[in-house]
Amino acid sequence: MSDGQSSRRNRALQPDELDRQIIRLLRADGRRSNREIARRLNVPEATVRYRVRRLIESGILKITASVDPEHLGYALTAIISVQVEPERISAAAAEVSDMPEVMWSAITAGAHDVMIMASFRNQDEMFNFLTNRLARIPGTLRTETSVALRVLKKQHEWATDLTSKVEEGVAESVVVD
Repeated sequence: MSDGQSSRRNRALQPDELDRQIIRLLRADGRRSNREIARRLNVPEATVRYRVRRLIESGILKITASVDPEHLGYALTAIISVQVEPERISAAAAEVSDMPEVMWSAITAGAHDVMIMASFRNQDEMFNFLTNRLARIPGTLRTETSVALRVLKKQHEWATDLTSKVEEGVAESVVVD
């Protein structure tokens, strides 16, 4: 990669209104084609293709498949707080993040150092995870587990204020570079 490309990639991309509209449409349906997005926003398909590529390369947009663990037999979802020796927080967080049951993890401030969300097929699987795997990570002092009895909201969209609302089939006027 040339130095020019590298410096462009490292600059923070500031999404404009067209980028926000493209993101909004892809959030509603990540399989939507560039042609369909272009038609809805009244812009050339090449513009959409360029914008989507730029958003992906900048790290703002990531298009992935989302799988519901319950449909794959994972009946239990647990939120687990982990207290870790201060000098081992990063290593412990990295190790737990690599475990296949863990869907989400973060290093946190407050009473606990690491928070994770994990899914299990049954109570025995969760017990084994907690006692034979998580508790044995070097530096782990204490865990606190809450089992989700009923999940009320499953949403993979963060930063909802990033996108503007695009009415179904109606495009706002946008300026195209």
